[in-house]
Amino acid sequence: MSSPGYANLLAHLHNPSTSLPLPTIQSALAHHLAKLSPLPTPLAASTVSSPFFSVHPFSHPKLQALFTAFRHATHLKYRHSKDAEKNQSAVGTVFSRGTAARVKQWTGAVLKGIKGGQPILRLACCGGLLAGLEDLKNAERLEIGRSQLEDEIVISIAESMDIYSHAASSTGEWEAEFQPKGDVDTMTLAMILASQCLTLVVPSKLKALPLSILADLLIFTVTSAFASGTFLSTASSSSKQAVISFSPTLRAINESPLMEFIASTSKLTAQTLTILCESRPAEGMVAAAAALEALRPLSKSLESDWIGSSLAKVVRSDDADTHEEATLVWKTLKTLLFANIMIADAALSAVIFVPPSAYSGAVPVPSALALTVLHTLCDLSFVVSQFGGVTTTASPGFMELKKTFYLALDILAKSEEESNRFVRELCLSVREWHGRSGDRDPDFQAKMAYALTCIEQLVPVLSGDCIQSYALPLALPYLSDASNRETYESSHSVVLAIFASHADHHAAGQENVSPSDSDADARTPTRGPQGPRFTERMVPFYARCLIENSVDGRLSTPQLRLAFASLVRSASASAHSSNSAGDLALADEGYTLAWYCVDTLLDAIHALSVGSDSSLENSNDERLHRLHLTLISVVPTLPLKLLPRVLEEVKTILTTRGGGGGDVQLDVSSGAKAKELVDATFVEISERVGDREKELVMRWWYDNRILFQGPGDRVDEGRLRAGISQADNEQLQSRL
Repeated sequence: MSSPGYANLLAHLHNPSTSLPLPTIQSALAHHLAKLSPLPTPLAASTVSSPFFSVHPFSHPKLQALFTAFRHATHLKYRHSKDAEKNQSAVGTVFSRGTAARVKQWTGAVLKGIKGGQPILRLACCGGLLAGLEDLKNAERLEIGRSQLEDEIVISIAESMDIYSHAASSTGEWEAEFQPKGDVDTMTLAMILASQCLTLVVPSKLKALPLSILADLLIFTVTSAFASGTFLSTASSSSKQAVISFSPTLRAINESPLMEFIASTSKLTAQTLTILCESRPAEGMVAAAAALEALRPLSKSLESDWIGSSLAKVVRSDDADTHEEATLVWKTLKTLLFANIMIADAALSAVIFVPPSAYSGAVPVPSALALTVLHTLCDLSFVVSQFGGVTTTASPGFMELKKTFYLALDILAKSEEESNRFVRELCLSVREWHGRSGDRDPDFQAKMAYALTCIEQLVPVLSGDCIQSYALPLALPYLSDASNRETYESSHSVVLAIFASHADHHAAGQENVSPSDSDADARTPTRGPQGPRFTERMVPFYARCLIENSVDGRLSTPQLRLAFASLVRSASASAHSSNSAGDLALADEGYTLAWYCVDTLLDAIHALSVGSDSSLENSNDERLHRLHLTLISVVPTLPLKLLPRVLEEVKTILTTRGGGGGDVQLDVSSGAKAKELVDATFVEISERVGDREKELVMRWWYDNRILFQGPGDRVDEGRLRAGISQADNEQLQSRL
């Protein structure tokens, strides 16, 4: 059944240069596809073969209008079927098709008309149909079989790749001469359409496609969207006025079809790599490595154009004249980061399940992929810092970024050789940028914080030479520089990771490595004629460093307590692991090192406690309280031999005002700080002291608890009794 409107639509479809606006044609096409009776097969066939849509070169607006028209037609058909069902009589309802059956019949009729058209036009039409059915499934819970439609989409994409990808591939110039002009653009448009619908197809059907080629084409589309990372090069050394004049270039990139669909293109790339790694692991590893390597030059080029340039200063200046341009720059950079993370996350998550048997010949190993991802994120660290960096805990932040970052580190840590190489390259890169941008440049600080975070995570697998020559020299200058909080805290984290690794290797009993081995210096408890390992030589320096950083504005109280406890644990590790018959001298030396840390802390406490309490300034009083808590935190890390001396010092602090400065009994309930000290002591000895030291600290607590507790104070001593045997409990109770 036709109408004047339908005839008019056909007339415009057969006119390649009609003056009718494209939105009007789109709306009319959707309307007649949904309402045409009995079925829309003829109109679908006329549309897919019409000169208006099939004229070369294909244009993005027309293809998107075609996609949208078929998508909207699906919605209109559903509403029309629902209305018809409501208006039927009870008898008519019994003998007529339901809404789902009508939509399914209509979809099949449209699909019949589409067949035979050019691949990219069929892809646009079928993609719109599938998107419309997906909408109905999500919004109306309407399940309609779409297997044939999905098959047609896969076939259309395969044919599009076969016809249009020659100019975008390595095909020789002679063959390219026989291809229609504008093929590269057409292939890009096909990838945009594929990104809108291929993710809705059952993954098992995608295995029929040449997924490696598809991944290459998608990555080419992604890199083209960002002009291969050169979109800031013309403004990298420009003045404010030049940055303003650069705005049209950046705006053109953001308004292009490639950027409009960069999210869906990146998502399809990620899905393609995942399916390829699962179905054909060796081929998938190669494709994943190629994709990540293709993205690396973008980040490298952007970093080169950004760090230390006047562009970065202008963008950060908050100047009203450049506010719009600055917003556009950050939007583009963040979009690039999102695309990188989406693809890298999928690639790394897939390759960790690839069996080792797939790594043969030229197939890259997972650590190579992780290395590329970490270098890319390092290049983009100035963008990552806009999300709080990779270590922020103040807010949820960019969770996918953190997941990808730590997953890459976990994969890289499986290879000691690659980990050492990465840290060396990272440190050299940071040093190179230091001279260009300056120590206080926020972008350099972001890069430094990123590098320190990577090193912290990789310390357990790094060689002693790498730690001494690269990791430590990078961290040491920032241990007392709190001007940038992330860099400051990351530098301390690196040093603490070195101490923790040292203690863990002692606890594991790895004592059979030659003292001449460079790794032995950092990772084994062996001693030799050359003297103590460099980790132990660091102990006195870092003990003094922590005391210096106990002032306000440096390490927080929890950070200071944790850092000093970790330091003492590492200093005590040699004695703990070597405390056996015939090795008492070594044990005593280990105890001496641990006691040095405690003695340094006690000297600082006594120095701040000199004089009457009233003479203490508020800042010194706060620092003294912080050091008291730090000494209490050290108790669980000490060997049994040193505990009595430290417990006596703790007793003095808990029972005298100001920590030993006077002889006045302290009413604990009268001061929040005093009560905090008592509570902290109880928590440490009840929950964190080891089994060997438990009995000693419990006896000490029961002998002195009356001195510590004020009237009405209650402490859950059941936790304390739970740590020893019944016999010891009875003995302690009998003494009370």
